[in-house]
Amino acid sequence: PAITPNENDKVAIIVAKGTILNGKQKPGTIGGDSTAKLLRKARYNDKVKAVVLRVDSPGGRAFASEIIRQEIDLLKAAGKPVVASMGTYAASGGYWISAPADKIYAAPSTITGSIGIFGMMMTVDKTLGKLGIYTDGVSTTDIAGLGITRPLSEGMAKLFQLNINKGYQNFIGLVAKHRHMTLEQVDAIAQGRVWSGIKAKKLGLVDELGDLTDAVVAAAQLANLTT
Repeated sequence: PAITPNENDKVAIIVAKGTILNGKQKPGTIGGDSTAKLLRKARYNDKVKAVVLRVDSPGGRAFASEIIRQEIDLLKAAGKPVVASMGTYAASGGYWISAPADKIYAAPSTITGSIGIFGMMMTVDKTLGKLGIYTDGVSTTDIAGLGITRPLSEGMAKLFQLNINKGYQNFIGLVAKHRHMTLEQVDAIAQGRVWSGIKAKKLGLVDELGDLTDAVVAAAQLANLTT
């Protein structure tokens, strides 16, 4: 089918390429605020009837990914279909921002999935100890006095782990909702594992194999811009 040649009806292509970081970022990386702004601009533009999000990212910050995801939901709520087009990779946060799309396209060789979350707290107390430098003090709780110069307390370690667990449950919950799967089904193919585009399609993580052009045509069809 051919896209209707109407200058007032457009499919916007928004590129999300690079590591996902918080705030505003220059091209080559994805900024939670800057990429969300582009999506918001497409939502407010009456000439834009659908959006293709070109994702080429290994992931990054969960908070920034969530800001972008919320803008995708707002686009859909405004009646503008969103199609994700995966490039070389769309993993971790790259999959997080792809999952809510109305349709997901991937190349056969796309590296995708990596549905998981991790965090770390680095301390240098042992390094400083070799220099004869130590930190001490009096605190009222097990989680007080957190800092890189002191060992991570048992209570704070548990708190960190609970936060990671919650983030993981949020991730698989997001995928389950948008891919129409159960939490158990998502967990079975999640846990940080990556898949090729071909395998991801078999697992239900993507809808179709195709390139950017295929995604644009699909977006136009979803917006009823084809004849």
